Amino acid sequence: MSYRPQTPDDNSYMIEMGDKYSHETSSTGGSLGHDDHTHWRDSDIDRVARSRFVTYFNRLVLFISILSILVFLYESRKPLGSLGDNPPHRLDSDSHQQKLNDSIGQILHPSDHIYRPPTTLYYKWRISTGHRRPDGVLKRVYLVNDDVHHLIEARSGDRLIIHVENAIDNGEETVLHWHGLSMRGGNQFDGAVGITQDPIHSGESFVYNFTIAEDEHGTFWWHAHSQTQRADGLFGGLIVHAPVFEDKNALVDSQPEVSEEQLLLVGDWYHRSASDVLAWYMRAGSFGNEPVPDSLVLNGHGAYSCSDAVPARPLDCEQRQQIGLYISHNTRLRIINTGSLAALKIRTPGNLMKPLTVDGGIEVEGSDIRVSEVGTLWPGQRLDVMLASGQGGLFEIEMSRENFKYVNPALSFNHTFPLEWSPVSEFVATKASTTNTLNLKHLTPASSVALAPKAEQTIVLYSLTQKLSHLRNIPHGFVNNTYWTPQSPPLISLNRTDYDEHQLVPFIRRNTTVDIVLNNLDEDSHPFHLHGYNFYILGTHSTTFSWGSWNPYETEESPGGPLNLQTPIKRDTVYVPRRGYAVLRLTADNPGVWMFHCHVLWHQNSGMAMAIEVG
Repeated sequence: MSYRPQTPDDNSYMIEMGDKYSHETSSTGGSLGHDDHTHWRDSDIDRVARSRFVTYFNRLVLFISILSILVFLYESRKPLGSLGDNPPHRLDSDSHQQKLNDSIGQILHPSDHIYRPPTTLYYKWRISTGHRRPDGVLKRVYLVNDDVHHLIEARSGDRLIIHVENAIDNGEETVLHWHGLSMRGGNQFDGAVGITQDPIHSGESFVYNFTIAEDEHGTFWWHAHSQTQRADGLFGGLIVHAPVFEDKNALVDSQPEVSEEQLLLVGDWYHRSASDVLAWYMRAGSFGNEPVPDSLVLNGHGAYSCSDAVPARPLDCEQRQQIGLYISHNTRLRIINTGSLAALKIRTPGNLMKPLTVDGGIEVEGSDIRVSEVGTLWPGQRLDVMLASGQGGLFEIEMSRENFKYVNPALSFNHTFPLEWSPVSEFVATKASTTNTLNLKHLTPASSVALAPKAEQTIVLYSLTQKLSHLRNIPHGFVNNTYWTPQSPPLISLNRTDYDEHQLVPFIRRNTTVDIVLNNLDEDSHPFHLHGYNFYILGTHSTTFSWGSWNPYETEESPGGPLNLQTPIKRDTVYVPRRGYAVLRLTADNPGVWMFHCHVLWHQNSGMAMAIEVG
């Protein structure tokens, strides 16, 4: 019996080798039959070995492919939307950058500032006007260097020198305020017309020259503080980054959660000029009803539905598609309410937000907070959140109806922006309590304090909009029976004895601890902003009957209960509820004359403002 070497089975071998080798002739001329394998050539054996290797390799590739698919299917079952400690890898591709450029969010560049030493930043601004279509409706708006919403990015300790030329075509005056900055040593550049400076007249220039404090960082903004120009677009972001004294390559270690930062300037919008809107309000026929806005814009963009326009007031309207927001997982959103009246609610259905800071970089306790809705954010207030990727593809903004006293049929309360996530690698979920909504009034600071039970000085204020016959029943905003109008020369250059009858300016000695009890006798809420200071909010209160006010000189016990002296939040803009009050605590360590006013533009311009003098 002849010997047969081990080979692949004959069938597979014949498929692989073909009839070529079945009928080859040997060197002796005889036929090389199937049973005569002992006479194979070495080349034939090599071909069989290669065939076996290819077969095994293909099977290995198939096994790895199937295993990869199974792993992917298993991993895709992990819940999205949590804020993990492992940040995703961002794709640094041309398509990613192009989508960022097309996004409605304003891209920030912290790495350009956090590793460098303090420096001087120079800006030359030319303020003018032009016609634009922010939400599709043609309107005259204010421009800086022929553009809208100029952004300033800096770091703590930077010096800013901003040369402002007033080139507005109809002779309007203007002035700029740096909202939230302490302006230590720079009270004269605070930009409060009638209090720290005269307005910049048409055709003239003014140089703002101030230094950001070394311990100051966060989300601030600049805006016009003369007349009503803020409502027609004269504002922009002012972001102060906290320095990191490490190597630039250490960015991931120094800010482990942040992948990107974007700025959102969002607020209500009027289709008429703001001066016309104010004139409508400042007449007896308005009965003190604040003008309800027509639309909403985000970073100068919106998509007003032209079909909603009122026939009695036709508009030059072009229908727009809403621009989307393109972000990465764990993006820091710096949100500023730039509006004139409406408070805002922010929703990201299917995604989760983690609160980081409020106003000028005030850190809040948010380690266990994950929400899909935050509210409400009042004009002048700011909120930083971390947004984590999830299932949702919408970014929704709702205007609160709280201060709306009549129906504007042209207005849509809800505005939706498409939300697109950039491709990211998988991240590890962390356990955290999740709720649907976060009420910003209930935020607590990241660290507790121990404040004294009583301040050294207490100032009691009453705010109220009144329609009085000796003022022709035109609504005016009063604080302690005084309605404010700007004075010239400004208060900063005058003796107190030279202040006119429209100036309410309590005097506070330097380094004194002060409580301000701000009572609101109106049916409207008021967001009050104090220039030059942050303050603790020791308590707020509102009632459905009586005035809801509190005078600690009359009764020591407050109607709203004990004051919060351990975990009060700090802000520079406080929500004062209707028929109620807010108690504020500050240490008067920043000398100057500082404006204190309602940030609802129509209230401020009707007189609801005053100042404090620290010296």
